[in-house]
Amino acid sequence: MIRPNTPDRVEDGRKTTTFHLRRACNGCGQHLGDVDNRDVDDRGNLTDVRGECDHCRPLVALEAAGCRTWRLTRRNLPEIDDEVDRDGIYAKGYWEYVDGKLRVTGLRIGSGETRIVAYFGDWIIRRPDGCFTVHKAPSPA
Repeated sequence: MIRPNTPDRVEDGRKTTTFHLRRACNGCGQHLGDVDNRDVDDRGNLTDVRGECDHCRPLVALEAAGCRTWRLTRRNLPEIDDEVDRDGIYAKGYWEYVDGKLRVTGLRIGSGETRIVAYFGDWIIRRPDGCFTVHKAPSPA
């Protein structure tokens, strides 16, 4: 079901702005449209709307197929690094020069030619066969 996206109204040559709460994807943060009754469960908690987002819908399908997914952030990098290491795969922070300073910008998984790099905001996917892939973060609008 497509969400409404309430536009401004123009009446008698005057623009009238109507305020509506907007819902953002709880996976990537992209705006989806107006909030409605399906956004809150019986306890008052926000529901998972990643299936409505063009960017995150493939992740929901991968999770249903048995994949494990993480959205890489500065805060959860050590947790993901440890979990990948427990799988027997080499992982460590990925460093790059940013504004003249060496900074961690993501996570490197694997070694040699087959390694992958996930940057902050990207989704890391561990497939049931144990291989890892990256689902890139959406480009800022």
